[in-house]
Amino acid sequence: MIFETELEPGVMVIRHTHPGIETGYVLEGEFDLPIQGQPTHRLKAGDAYQVPAETPHAGIKTEQKVKITNTFVVEKGKPLTSPV
Repeated sequence: MIFETELEPGVMVIRHTHPGIETGYVLEGEFDLPIQGQPTHRLKAGDAYQVPAETPHAGIKTEQKVKITNTFVVEKGKPLTSPV
């Protein structure tokens, strides 16, 4: 599945998991991406990231609009996202 995600200033993404790998590319803005077991990543436009399957993570964004393109590899019939 491929999505384009836009987050408005001040929005915080709750901690969650995906049943498969998430790969993302930052199109616009900057934000911090804490991934369990890794140091927090500071991402900006032009950066890419990957979150392993079933790994808790969240997006704590700065006070600017953020636009990301995401690719999710998930098993058919499983939920895309589960809160932790």
